[in-house]
Amino acid sequence: MLAHLIPHKGKGGLVLALPLIVALMLFTIADVVHLNEQYIGAISLLSSAFIIWFYDGGPELLREGPKRAKKSKNTLFWIEIKYWALISGIIGCVWLSILTV
Repeated sequence: MLAHLIPHKGKGGLVLALPLIVALMLFTIADVVHLNEQYIGAISLLSSAFIIWFYDGGPELLREGPKRAKKSKNTLFWIEIKYWALISGIIGCVWLSILTV
């Protein structure tokens, strides 16, 4: 059923799984070291956006432009995952700015 709702090709599941994996690792480290866990959600979104951006060739998009950059095979909801990295990074920045105010 979920396969019909979330059509994807390639590594589109990284968009959903990577922030959860990074957050799990950060929560574990913060619990062991007794750090404040307030910023972990925003940091996990920002770090996963960074990883996904470089994994899917985001720098090539900036160098070549959208017309010349080769089309990625990695999509989620028919959107390339490098664009999901931008969305995730923006949400992480907004979340972090809200927490610091």
